Amino acid sequence: MGLSDFFKKKDEVEDRKKVEQATELFVSLSKYHVYIAKYLEMHQRGNFAPISAYENNDGEIVGFLYYGDANSNYTLSIKEVINRMETLFNQKSNENEIKSYIILYHSQFSNDNNHKIAEDNSQLKGITLQYNFKNTVLGKIGQSYKSENGEIIYFGFQEFRSEENNSIFQTKLQENKDYFTAKQKIIAPQTENQIGLTIKKSNSLNVSNIWCGMFGFESHRKGASRQTLLEHHALCSSHGIVSDVANIKTARLNYTDIVLKAVSCEGLQVTFLPVIKTDYILEVVNKEICEWENSNDLEAIVTGNGRNEFGLTYLATDYAENREMYLSQKYLKIKISGIAFVLDVSNLHEQEEEPKYSEDFTMYLPSKDLPNYACFDFIGQIEEFKTTTFLEFNKQEGYIMKIRLITKPDFVDFFTIDMYVTQENMRIKELQKGMKVSGMFQMQGQIAK
Repeated sequence: MGLSDFFKKKDEVEDRKKVEQATELFVSLSKYHVYIAKYLEMHQRGNFAPISAYENNDGEIVGFLYYGDANSNYTLSIKEVINRMETLFNQKSNENEIKSYIILYHSQFSNDNNHKIAEDNSQLKGITLQYNFKNTVLGKIGQSYKSENGEIIYFGFQEFRSEENNSIFQTKLQENKDYFTAKQKIIAPQTENQIGLTIKKSNSLNVSNIWCGMFGFESHRKGASRQTLLEHHALCSSHGIVSDVANIKTARLNYTDIVLKAVSCEGLQVTFLPVIKTDYILEVVNKEICEWENSNDLEAIVTGNGRNEFGLTYLATDYAENREMYLSQKYLKIKISGIAFVLDVSNLHEQEEEPKYSEDFTMYLPSKDLPNYACFDFIGQIEEFKTTTFLEFNKQEGYIMKIRLITKPDFVDFFTIDMYVTQENMRIKELQKGMKVSGMFQMQGQIAK
């Protein structure tokens, strides 16, 4: 036997071992085939969240996942979810509560042993299956996929033969069956501070909806105003009126009725937002603050009571500068204003159904569409209005309206705020003094000094 024959024989033995190991792995994972099939189905429906399953000592397979509250604004990253799953299952395994587990997630796998988590759409290349059998057989395998003409094409796990992959793809799922009988809810961190304020956390809110209110939802979402916004952010940061306190730098572009504010912390940009000027001040008792972790806790939604009679929730536009004051004082004088996302004529009195409302009826209540952004559906009355403009170039025109939101006899401005609206978000051609209007707005607030 020649030297080449020797190496050929050795390669054949190694290949046979790999095939045998792959077959053993396929058989070991066969108990989890239904969860692989379930994950493919979830992918087809546009759900990219990681899932997992584990095997109890009696052989029962239990599906497990983390889920968020539909009304919650706190999420976990894919990496955090996977780390929590690993920690939980390894603990169960060490305590001899389970025999094995798998975790499925979308990765950068492209037939190249790259099992890094896909953190954005450009990195979505494959599905990784992480497996662990009592810490003796553990590893990761993957299958790549591609989208073609609106269809997702899977290439199967490299380690498995075609018929083995086909048996996974052909696994039947039961309709309306809950495959995840073990779930863990993602709960936003919440504490109560020394003065009795409830402090909640959010990590998924941002100010994009506010700019939709300023420019118009269609224009902003289609990108027509994005470049203008970027240019003014840069202009504000470089040429705005600047204040710098405790490493929080705030720059402002000042217009007649609107201020554009850029906030940075230790040189890193935090936010850029519009503030509607107002002289309307309320005595407010704050009860709850929802801080935005994704903005270094320098943005927040605050909930409290106005005049000790009505509730209000507002985006604190000065939270970065005045965070310590918000956290240390419940009783504050707050300037309240708003940005209308939708404005229409109120047809309340045209409705035939009961109940009937008086001619001066006004009201507001938390929005069902944007409940976490201090947004309210309202019926109000225009007391006054005027046109206004802002921006250095590509000037944007809109209206500043005084809107009565609560009607109270013998108290003219019980709750009448200044509200901005852009023409694009109006479903009416022109405004009139005394007009009854309805729609949705976001409430803003800042400490009056």
